[in-house]
Amino acid sequence: MNRFFLISAIFLVFASLLSSAPLAVVDLKSEHLENPIQLDVERPQLSWKLVAESNSDRGRGQSAYRVLVASSKELLQEERGDLWDSGRVESDDSVLIRYAGEALVSRQACYWKVRVWDESGVESDWSKHARWTMALLEVEDWEGSDWIGLGEDTRTSSLAEREFVAPRDSPGMMRSYASPLLRKEIVLSKPIARAMAYVAGVGYSEFYLNGEKVGDAVLDPGQTNYETHTLYVTHDITDALRKGRNALGLWLGSGFFGQNVAWKHDFDYGQPRARAKLFVEYEDGTSEVFGTDASWKATVSPIVFDNVYWGETYDARLEIPEWASVACDESEWQDAVVLEEPCPTDRLRSQLIAPIRVQREIEAVEVKDVGNGTYVVDFGENLAGWVAIDVELEAGEILTLTAGEVMEPDGITVNTGTSGGAPGRKQEMIYVGKGEGRERWSPRFSYHGFQYVEVSGLRSPPKKSDFTAKLVHSEIETTGSFSCSEETLNRQYEITQRTLEANWHSIPEDCPAREKCGWLGDAHATSDISFYGYDMTRFLGKYLRDIEDSLKTNARYDQVVGHGPGIPTFVAPGKRVTDRPAEIDWAVAYVILNWDLYLHTGDVDVFARHYQNIKNFVAYFESMRGPNEILPSGLGDWCPPLWDRKHAPEYMLCHPHVSGTAFFYRTLQIAGDMAEVFGDKVYGDYCSKLAADVKDAFNEAYLVEGGAEDSLFYGSQTATVMALKFGMVPEERIDAVVRGLVHDIEVEHQGHYTVGIHGLRHIYTVLSDYGHEALVARMLVDRSFPGPGYLVDHGFSTWPERQFNWDEEPRYRNSMNHPMQGGFAAFFYEGVGGIRPLYEGAGYKTFELRPRLTRELEWARVSKETPYGIIKSDWKRTRGGLAWEIEVPINSTGVVYLPVADLRKVTESGMPLSQVDGVLSVEPALDARRDSLKVTLGSGRYSFLVGKESI
Repeated sequence: MNRFFLISAIFLVFASLLSSAPLAVVDLKSEHLENPIQLDVERPQLSWKLVAESNSDRGRGQSAYRVLVASSKELLQEERGDLWDSGRVESDDSVLIRYAGEALVSRQACYWKVRVWDESGVESDWSKHARWTMALLEVEDWEGSDWIGLGEDTRTSSLAEREFVAPRDSPGMMRSYASPLLRKEIVLSKPIARAMAYVAGVGYSEFYLNGEKVGDAVLDPGQTNYETHTLYVTHDITDALRKGRNALGLWLGSGFFGQNVAWKHDFDYGQPRARAKLFVEYEDGTSEVFGTDASWKATVSPIVFDNVYWGETYDARLEIPEWASVACDESEWQDAVVLEEPCPTDRLRSQLIAPIRVQREIEAVEVKDVGNGTYVVDFGENLAGWVAIDVELEAGEILTLTAGEVMEPDGITVNTGTSGGAPGRKQEMIYVGKGEGRERWSPRFSYHGFQYVEVSGLRSPPKKSDFTAKLVHSEIETTGSFSCSEETLNRQYEITQRTLEANWHSIPEDCPAREKCGWLGDAHATSDISFYGYDMTRFLGKYLRDIEDSLKTNARYDQVVGHGPGIPTFVAPGKRVTDRPAEIDWAVAYVILNWDLYLHTGDVDVFARHYQNIKNFVAYFESMRGPNEILPSGLGDWCPPLWDRKHAPEYMLCHPHVSGTAFFYRTLQIAGDMAEVFGDKVYGDYCSKLAADVKDAFNEAYLVEGGAEDSLFYGSQTATVMALKFGMVPEERIDAVVRGLVHDIEVEHQGHYTVGIHGLRHIYTVLSDYGHEALVARMLVDRSFPGPGYLVDHGFSTWPERQFNWDEEPRYRNSMNHPMQGGFAAFFYEGVGGIRPLYEGAGYKTFELRPRLTRELEWARVSKETPYGIIKSDWKRTRGGLAWEIEVPINSTGVVYLPVADLRKVTESGMPLSQVDGVLSVEPALDARRDSLKVTLGSGRYSFLVGKESI
């Protein structure tokens, strides 16, 4: 054993002993949101970050705080917290502080600020003020408004129907629900002080005021299981209203609510409808309220066909000029009708996730004439969204745009694939010209996955500038970055980003073209890379509620478990695939996403909401165990190389019950850790005992001799990777199991993996954690099949669903934009950068830095924005050794593993560690089966140099 090094506290030099400037309080958030206007949380959680005046400050932190919350800016300015004055609280907590003041009411505006005391007791200035506004908290807030929609469908266009031919249905014509326009004029008699609008429009809705659309969100609100709950959107319309006449307008689309075409009509909830409430406060202190009711007017819009899968048909000849302004003649409009509510009023929830917006415009890279008046537009990358056109047409001329992800081998035909799980239904955008010069249009209520668009109906050859692709997805903040010296890895990370982002449309989708489903197995495969790269707190928190809603639709499982449903369906939200419970390897997303959200954010509230359901989850699958403790459940390690469910099932080398049992073990680990968080020792002990039984049974059933001398193996790469990652391998057998895994990769499969999404998520991390970084590097950059390097070389801009050998495939098939195959990219953060959240300091209060591939790559730069600030891990190999730049946010602690055993061979800013400010402790550690030093750091920026002979 190496000598034990511990730097005594008497030798530590803390930055706090120096003369440091006060900290500054910045980035105030309420419930993870900046100045939200729609909180429906009665006791919000408040967070802030701390910054120092000097970048050289180290060991900085908070020792106390004071929060003031006031009902007006004026009171806050006077330092009077009439809603809450926390007083000085001795605590280093700066994230998710529970509001503990006066009871809050609907629509109440709350103004707040914070001051802190640093590690030396020095008081900061007050932060700039922030605010939050409460949403509608009571059922009574919706009184005086009804769900309204179109009465008579007056569409006469022949384009209101589309022809289809599909094996699962008889050939014929299909008609979507009408897309209605709704309007109402109101008169305001006084100067306006404040006005708020609350709009629930399903499936999709756009709110207009005095002729202008309010906001720039699209495909709004987010989809839900509408029988269980519906989202409403909050708008501050104070500046848009005016004294006198005002026109209100709503444009509705079917979205996922009125989706009556694809998926065998499985989730057709009915025609589009809306409910809205406007609250107007006047400067004299009086107020008025307006709501949707039968006095509104309605008519059909120019969108004569509307389906979120199949696309839109827009007849510009039917446009109604100024339909949402006071200049509109509504004499031919019909009265709106009051419709049945999709869900009880107490299930109307405020939309807290970021809206969907147009994120980027993409110019066409080529327009190819393929004959017969048809052209193919290539946008150069696979994306999700729609095409905006700028063309000249005669009145009544029909322009058809058919979208697809790839070209057929003939090079002239767009592979249109399938949409909505129904062969024969394409992704089509159809526009009927009005004949008034250049016409500009793009879809409103549908989106597609595509790179290529087939265009027909033009009288003359188009230009590239006639078409612009719009990338459309939920606007989620990017919080991570990765780059390194190996361009192949950079491309893999970019492809992962592009694939993830293209599949955010208020849920994490499997693909934007064919299914648009929130498959649970896909979601947990990409959970870590999503949390590393983005602020997923609200987005995946909403998705967990969607999963919870799917539990409530399964009364059958309530009977099985006996004390409440705990098993989600395969897909959330909606009514797709709800005829049976999810197998364990898909259902486990409910458990894993809860845990990942806690690890990356420290938010216990989400955890607490789902805790009982997870206990039910454990009970249900425990009841399914066989006499040998093995769980007979699982879809399996989805989409390994060459696998096809019908034609080549033998390529799934890990039996579904093997991976299923491993996931049950992981469930028990997480449930036990959750129990510890809540102080539930009895249940925690129960989970530990059950997990030990499952571990023993797993090893008894599946651990066999490996192909190399003195090696062990679990029968497949995936099973072995999962066993190592989840801690299922007995300690004394770990080295033999690692040898078995490496042999199977290097010898049995010539340096390639055989894993599907369950194994792919962890294979690089596991191999590098056990000292095989060189093998990982070779696997990542190898250009032969299978592997990510092969796909990069093949020109993919997003990860395809299937791992086929595309050089041998006669044609492309399945989805070409599937995030589940990108889960491995979490390795770029937790491996190459070494950044990992720790359970002991959830939310990155305490985190680990343990980089890999420091011998195989020349350099890497990795960062992660956390609730406390930015973590940076930038390293490079130099003549002198490994130079490693680290940044630890204020008020957090980094646990750093240096790849060196000898304390004398590492310096920080040219100084020995015993003389370095901010170093809290140093002790020996065993990392990747080699000696290292474990160094605990306070906040600050550090420059380490590890001697060349040590790495």
